[in-house]
Amino acid sequence: MARKQRNIHYIYKTTCNVTGRYYVGMHSAYNLEDGYMGSGKRLRYSIRKHGIENHTKEILEFLPTKEELVLREIEIVTKELVETPMCMNLRE
Repeated sequence: MARKQRNIHYIYKTTCNVTGRYYVGMHSAYNLEDGYMGSGKRLRYSIRKHGIENHTKEILEFLPTKEELVLREIEIVTKELVETPMCMNLRE
């Protein structure tokens, strides 16, 4: 059986409610309720340390295609964002 087409593409921001630190990323899914919170190394550490219940994910923007999603993430996750002390992204 073929895999379901991931037809929902979005930019998200996951914030630790304890520290205020955040991670910005992109995700493609076929179900908005798939439980995905992000994949960043610092974000995973934060979730282990503070618990998933202390993290909030907000969808910032929907994009029509995977290609546009990738380009939009490049525009958002910049060197300036990564260098912000509260940002958990490691690189552009």
